[in-house]
Amino acid sequence: MKRIWLSLLLLVAASHHVRAADPCDRKCLEGHVDSVVTAMIAHSPNRLMLSKTVRYTENGVELRIGDGLWRTASARGKYNLYVSDPEAGQVGFYGTLIESGVVLDYIALRLKVFESLISEIEAIVARPGGGRIGEHAGALVEKLGPPRPQFLQTVPPAERMSRDTLIETANSYFSGVVNQTGRFTARFASTCNRIENGRQTTNVKDSKPGERTAGIALLALGCEAQQKTGWWAHMTEIRNRRFPIVDRERGLVMTFAFFDHDAAARTYYLPDGTKFTNPADFPNTIEVSELFQIRDGKIDQIEAVINSVPYGMRSDVWDR
Repeated sequence: MKRIWLSLLLLVAASHHVRAADPCDRKCLEGHVDSVVTAMIAHSPNRLMLSKTVRYTENGVELRIGDGLWRTASARGKYNLYVSDPEAGQVGFYGTLIESGVVLDYIALRLKVFESLISEIEAIVARPGGGRIGEHAGALVEKLGPPRPQFLQTVPPAERMSRDTLIETANSYFSGVVNQTGRFTARFASTCNRIENGRQTTNVKDSKPGERTAGIALLALGCEAQQKTGWWAHMTEIRNRRFPIVDRERGLVMTFAFFDHDAAARTYYLPDGTKFTNPADFPNTIEVSELFQIRDGKIDQIEAVINSVPYGMRSDVWDR
């Protein structure tokens, strides 16, 4: 009888171990996002299953759980886009959030989950009134409607790219922008479109040339044509690039980086010899979470949350 009871106890213990080690699937990961946002709105992080070493950053600054958005979030907005990576136990979220009942933000949120415990929470928040970059981002995103269908499509298993290839493709976008010469571009689909803080920044039909863009109607161009102009030569560095979330099922890569403009050189020359004025009047840095949708080795859709931060800033918590 003792042997039977011992066998039963070992079987129960083994089943608990298997359940604890089971990976959190897409539904499970998205549920953690919803729980975090709900806890923020309730100003009650205690309702979450957090690891003892959990860390939280907001716009690159480490805060204690319960501070920042946790004090002021009041309701969810209408826009919700999830990026799930069960292999890495991480999940991303792009969405709108209301603060203090009146302010509509656009946020990028990243969570790391292990054995049902949340160990990392990272947020980038584009707030209105926070400067040119964050102005009205939440309202603009909601005006666009639901997420673009390309972000929600399931890639057939036989056509899914490897994790490394997806990351390499996403990184090629940054390499094609920084210190741009126009000689190298990332691989783009002909349908590629980019939206930053709710503003469409490619293929804008009514875009007009301007002095700050050397007479180029930059926003009217597609993704590849923009990189070929060499206009981003004034961007001096894209550093601390991270690719923590790779959603192979949907061909998505959620990235984080800091874009630096040192503003030292006042004029540049485009590949065709055209002289243009540096659009950056002073040293500045933007913190970016950029989402790339990739199909057949080409970048198709891009979405970004952008926030202005002090020049040269980095996030020491994640940029290790």
